[in-house]
Amino acid sequence: MSHSPLASTLKNQLLAALLHEDNERLLPYLHQMDLLQGDVIYSAGDEIETVYFPETAVVALLSTLEDGSTTEVGLIGREGMVGLSVFLGGAVTPERAVVQINGSALKMAAADLARELRRGSSLQVNLLRYTRSFLALITQSVICSQHHSLEARFARWLLMMRDYSGLDTLQLTHEMVAGMIGTRRAGVSMATRALRERGLIDSSRGAIEVVDGAGLEEAACECYAIIRKEFEGLHNSQLNSIR
Repeated sequence: MSHSPLASTLKNQLLAALLHEDNERLLPYLHQMDLLQGDVIYSAGDEIETVYFPETAVVALLSTLEDGSTTEVGLIGREGMVGLSVFLGGAVTPERAVVQINGSALKMAAADLARELRRGSSLQVNLLRYTRSFLALITQSVICSQHHSLEARFARWLLMMRDYSGLDTLQLTHEMVAGMIGTRRAGVSMATRALRERGLIDSSRGAIEVVDGAGLEEAACECYAIIRKEFEGLHNSQLNSIR
């Protein structure tokens, strides 16, 4: 397997792990864009016309109930792709996709992705690996929401956001976090205060900073280590595919 010199310029890990010939073929169909916090990429029930490969942006998939309350069912960063329904043979998204962290992404027409998948290229192999890891993330998140305390879940979520974005300071309001982890804003405020008093995080209006990553890992539930191990395995398999 040969490694494309173009791969070194790609920040999305899924694309960077493609074989040389697949990189060369796909690059003309990829267009860089900026995603802004709060941007709604898809609403539930939308037909997917474009897929996104985040580079520095982080996107959340949200499930919305009849009363308007939301819960995050998945996070997508530089390791993956927004629009997995296209890969799985569907054209409609069941969730709402909302940008959580500002940043760049590469977009690609869903029709171009479908054509590439029919070729059976290395992108298909990488997406298969990513889908398995993403489903493991969703499963673990469901377990986490049912069995762990809000403070431990919040610590886990902050660590995941840091891993996805590569940033220690996250531009997030308590209201946004509440919508992500499925709780009330007052609960997020209490959890923030508890972690801040332990010296693990700092917070200001609209921002939360991870001060002590190791300490925050100790405060987080076991789900963080499980999810991190899954995605480290995914990244290692991607690296091995281009060696």
